[in-house]
Amino acid sequence: MSETYDAIVVGTGIGGLTAGLALQRQGRSVLLLEGAKQFGGLLNPFSRKGYHFDVGVHYLGQAAPGEALRTDLDALGLEEVRFREIDPDCIDRYVFPGYEVRLVKGIERWCDGLVADFPREERAIRRFQRLMLLLDRAMSPAGSEAADLLRALPFTADLVRLLRAPFGALLERYFEDPLLRNAFAGCGGDIGLPPGRVSALASMVVLLYYLNGAYYPIGGSGSIRDAYVRALREQGAELKRSHMVDRIEKRPDGGFEVHARGQRFSARSVVSNVDIVHTLGLLRGCRASRRTRRKVRELRPSLSCFSVFLATDLDLPGCGMTDANLWHYGDRDIDAIYQRIEAGTSDGTEFFLITSPTLKDPDSGRSHAGEYTLEVLTFAAPGHYERWLDAPTMKRGGDYLEMKERIADHFIGAAERYIPGLGGRLLHKESATPATVWSYVRSRASGIYGPEHSPDQFGLGRFLPSVGIPGLYLAGASVFGCGISLCLKSGLMAADFAERHLRKARPARVPVGEPSVSAPARGT
Repeated sequence: MSETYDAIVVGTGIGGLTAGLALQRQGRSVLLLEGAKQFGGLLNPFSRKGYHFDVGVHYLGQAAPGEALRTDLDALGLEEVRFREIDPDCIDRYVFPGYEVRLVKGIERWCDGLVADFPREERAIRRFQRLMLLLDRAMSPAGSEAADLLRALPFTADLVRLLRAPFGALLERYFEDPLLRNAFAGCGGDIGLPPGRVSALASMVVLLYYLNGAYYPIGGSGSIRDAYVRALREQGAELKRSHMVDRIEKRPDGGFEVHARGQRFSARSVVSNVDIVHTLGLLRGCRASRRTRRKVRELRPSLSCFSVFLATDLDLPGCGMTDANLWHYGDRDIDAIYQRIEAGTSDGTEFFLITSPTLKDPDSGRSHAGEYTLEVLTFAAPGHYERWLDAPTMKRGGDYLEMKERIADHFIGAAERYIPGLGGRLLHKESATPATVWSYVRSRASGIYGPEHSPDQFGLGRFLPSVGIPGLYLAGASVFGCGISLCLKSGLMAADFAERHLRKARPARVPVGEPSVSAPARGT
């Protein structure tokens, strides 16, 4: 038998990395097991011919000094992670037929621009602005003040709708012009659902998240992953890659045995950062609570994606590209776009994202000056890729490669409406499908956002870190939602649950001669 650890972390997405580091800083012995060849989950970049491509991070929020993400990283000892702010005058571009709107920093500035575009709806825009300011204040550390509660009274019905209704229904209550409603719904690509199905609360959280400023990690997503791995190793944690977990067994003494790569690892607690459906499928000798199992049976996964990664020596700034993300909508009916994507009847060019890591961080991602990296991404229904899910990467056959090549060229052609001549100036081209996502993330149905963020699956519809099995806790997108900040929070909370469990079992073990490090601040 191998050594018994205080905690084993399964999966090294940012939730798992955070849980492991938080527990290690408490003086706990921690082992992190990663099934893929590299640590980091969707934080893990890849390199080809000297070009570096991010997979899961296109921008993030709350990274300014004093804000939640920055505070949490500093408390974990990750001060070395630094960010560059995306141009506050154009964070996102939402392009619809006949209309383009640019997301800017500041709720008031954003609404001022919409009033200029839709003067007949000024009264409604200002009322919605007050709702956004109220919700923004409520999510801040001082959001429970009596004055805020009084200001909320006129919006009581709408606050209830935030919890129960789709975003489209809330927007229809305020605005008559469908194009104005689209301006507010353009951020739906960040959670992968159209306004008619996405939780109003989830959409408002995402919109406010970026209206308060957007940032990109200097050095790309890999700089965050590498900072975590260095800190974990310095603190004495063990990390093992290429160790896919086969099962998690509950022992009669209350501990766990985790089986991976023909080996058994013992622990007094386990934090799983993999998808909750996959996690419960690994369990032996125990069951999650009845409530958790019922929610899992009814769970609907988020969409997956098809991504094209490019390097070019074309002058992107000269083509009008900036560090903003460009979201192209080929139809003003966003719900119809998603319906066609899920049905597999979309032509693949009516919705896509164009983003350039090297325009966000000029010192990373490229081999030489004057070269740029790009990603063109669209959503995809994983059912159309099922026959390749279980095949190993790079060995899925000629028909798979032909399919990828055809779709990638299709999207490059679509992107040329914004970057003319792109197809003739490529230095590298590579693509990834839902089968690729499954290989590296093992999320249900290859979903990139965890469970879909619909009204019944967001907020109270999400999962707690505890699933009713003492010592087993969840982190990742299944808990609070998708994205760096929420998954980091889930890791902090899972570590907190695990630490409480360990304290009940027996005192913490601190290596001789090494001081115990106090727990990181939870943040807000």
